[in-house]
Amino acid sequence: MAGDISSLGIGSGVLTSDVIDQLRAADESRIIDPINNKIDLNNQKQQSYDLLSSYMNTLKGSTSALSNDTLFDNKTVDVNGAAEVSVDAGANVDSFTLETITLAKKDITKLGAVDSKTSSIASDTGVLDLAIDGTTYNINYDSSTTLESLAQSITDIAGSKIDASILETSDGQFSLVLSSKETGADQAITITDTDDGTNGDGSLDAALFDTTVDDGYQKIQDSVDAEFKYNGITTTRSTNDISDLILGVDITLKEEGDFSTVTINQDTQKIEDEMQLFVDNYNTLMSNVGDMTAFDKDTGTTGVFQGDSFVNGLKRDISSTVTSRFNNDSLVNYGIEIDRYGVMSFDSSVLDDKLQTDPDGVKTFFTGGVDDNGNDVTGFFTNFNDEMKQYTDYGGLLTNFDNGLTKDADNLSDALEKAQASLDSRYDIMTQQFIAYDAIINQLNAEFASLQQTIDSQSSSSQ
Repeated sequence: MAGDISSLGIGSGVLTSDVIDQLRAADESRIIDPINNKIDLNNQKQQSYDLLSSYMNTLKGSTSALSNDTLFDNKTVDVNGAAEVSVDAGANVDSFTLETITLAKKDITKLGAVDSKTSSIASDTGVLDLAIDGTTYNINYDSSTTLESLAQSITDIAGSKIDASILETSDGQFSLVLSSKETGADQAITITDTDDGTNGDGSLDAALFDTTVDDGYQKIQDSVDAEFKYNGITTTRSTNDISDLILGVDITLKEEGDFSTVTINQDTQKIEDEMQLFVDNYNTLMSNVGDMTAFDKDTGTTGVFQGDSFVNGLKRDISSTVTSRFNNDSLVNYGIEIDRYGVMSFDSSVLDDKLQTDPDGVKTFFTGGVDDNGNDVTGFFTNFNDEMKQYTDYGGLLTNFDNGLTKDADNLSDALEKAQASLDSRYDIMTQQFIAYDAIINQLNAEFASLQQTIDSQSSSSQ
């Protein structure tokens, strides 16, 4: 058909392809352009929806945090002394004192010294019995055993409870040093060198296991329990890291003779930081929703959701919630102000004063609980969070709104496809009609020219 269109108008000089192009452009402007404009607007709305959804979920994160009573369970710990103390959120503990009398210690035992790590240290077979914490470990040896192989055997057999190492105590003198893995009185190591069970005394080198010394070995450090006073009450533990004294409190004793004062308070800073984050998230949401729904009568510019009942309703819902009284109280009494432009601000000192004078009242207003009259009440942010869930939860109002935008996009795409097909069909037919009309006009012009020629010829003859 391209060849036909290129020759269109040759006969008539009127029914040209330019005429068809002009007619088609006028129809596209009237039919196609409005649909494309709606598609562009829908694309803008879907992009703006993504932002709106993100801002709503971010604000929902703040309302969720402020409605969670665990936020009020965080503690600050100030230790005046050498002890280390940490407190879990929700731990029921007041300030206390710690006096460290004795630190828990490991058992450290040294056997005598030999002049080689790799020479035999036994004259015959025997057993080195290591008793610790109610268990005895039997370390067999023979005349080929060296200090190194004995240390390795102890590691292989008793390594879960005892460390074995070789220490060069002086030039060319090597000692076997045993230490308990853990601290506490139960970790004392008792060592007995015996033979294979028939002759009594063992066969280890006398320089290593000197039977003339009490027990045949030297205690470098006795294993002992930690002894300390908690609020003046004497207490013992097998370790310096204590987590079973008070639920949710971890204590590490550091120095003998230390007296530590541990001051525990509610961590108000976390609450104030979360409130500031709420204010920031609220302002970000409302500022962007304001832009999305705005209309400037001076410039004629409009937001992408200007006039949209859902987005305007969302804006009203959130604005009215934060400004309303709830349980005869309001956010104003906790440092929140909203100016005439709708911008929220937060005076943390107001909330801090409330937390210092009435922490339970703040917690009840935020998260709910039992009021001063003994009635169960819902917290402000618990209620606010439930409202936000209606929008942000799966299948909620925002999801339905997004589905509507997607459906509109599909319908517009179908409408554009149908309109384009209809227009293409219309102008295909019109082109064929123009071609036919042009041929008729061309034929008529040819016949008229022949007739004119005859008339002109006869007129010349008569003269």
